[in-house]
Parts: sequence; structure tokens; C-alpha cells
Amino acid sequence: MTTKYEMWITHNAEKEKIQLPVHPETFEVKNGSHNDTIDVAGLGEIVILQSRPALQISFSSFFPATSFPGVQVKSLTSPLSLIQKINDWKASDKPVHFIVTSCGVDMYAAIEDFTYYEAGGDPGTYQYSITLKEYREITVRQVKVDIPKKKATVQKTEPRVDNTVQPRTYTVKSGDCLWNIAKKYYGNGSQYTKIYNANRDKIKNPNLIYPGQVFTIP
Repeated sequence: MTTKYEMWITHNAEKEKIQLPVHPETFEVKNGSHNDTIDVAGLGEIVILQSRPALQISFSSFFPATSFPGVQVKSLTSPLSLIQKINDWKASDKPVHFIVTSCGVDMYAAIEDFTYYEAGGDPGTYQYSITLKEYREITVRQVKVDIPKKKATVQKTEPRVDNTVQPRTYTVKSGDCLWNIAKKYYGNGSQYTKIYNANRDKIKNPNLIYPGQVFTIP
């Protein structure tokens, strides 16, 4: 049965989205510390507090090939398409945005690990495990020194994560076709429709492209 909360992984300023079709049974959240301990004569062990490390969230679930009562989405997307998208995001130099509605989970993260396999007895359904590690922008704090008062203040700013991906482009050369271009970028020529759909204003017929045309590669 569907639940009141939704789980999303998005990318490229929310332009690319995956709503997880089946919620994982459990989450593992790792929230460690970098605190140091030292022994001081007469005091014993004391703790020196340090900034916390990045949160790490891990879970496992599956992408179903067919619908069933536990599916959380209205229509299913091909499991292999979802896997390809996550692999593309993992290879990107931009973090993903992980959101669990109604639970307060809203964080940018790098995809640290993503493994998947097709289980026997349920062809087309893929089991997967994923680990997300919290992403935080690097900031340079400004220190304002008031010399007369001999006082220094640190101005804190909350960085805004920008995971917008700059579009790739390709200039058509003599002998090119959409199939070969798709194979170059995606490893599979049958995905030429991605390029066609992203460049419909330039491509009237997917079988006719011309040297010098510049296509956006989504």
C-alpha cells in the first residue's frame, strides 16, 4: 500500500527526478565524529570537539518490473532506465538532492556507492543498494577586525548548493548519425532518441543531420 511520504532523488536543479517506486524497509544513518581525546596529567582523558563529518545514509530496495500494491508511484519506469540515470548522476561532478517528504530529510549528497543485480525468478526486476554521503559547499569565512576595540568577528554565511549541470554540446561531422553519437556518449546507440528529443528545434528528421549542426547532449 502507498504511504503518506515520498522518497525522491533529483539532479540538475530538480530537472531530473526519480521517485523511488518501493520504499526501503530500513535506513542506516552514520553520524560519526572527528573529536579527539587526549590525556592531561591530573585531569585524565578530555575530549576536544571538532566539526562533525558528513552524514552517510545507506539503504536497499528494488526497482520492480511490474506493479503491485506496495508500489509508491502511479506508473513504473523501466528499471534499467532508472539504473542508467543513477549511474550517470554518480559519474557527474554534481551532487544529487535526496528528499523524504514528511520526514524532514532534505540533503544534497554524493552517490558513494551504487550496486544492483537482477534476481532469479523475477526477470526485469533489479535489486539495488545505495550509499549517499552528505555534500557541503566549501565556504571562506570573512573575519572583520575592529582595531580600536581589539575585537574580531567572523561573518557566517550559509552556502547554497548549486547542482546545475552545464549542457554538453556536439558538433556534427561528416558521416555522423544520431545512432553513432548516442553510442559515443551513452554507450548505446538505441538511446539516440534522447538527443533527438533535446534538439527537435534543429532536427526535422532523425535520419537527416548535417555537418556543422551543434546538438545539446542531455
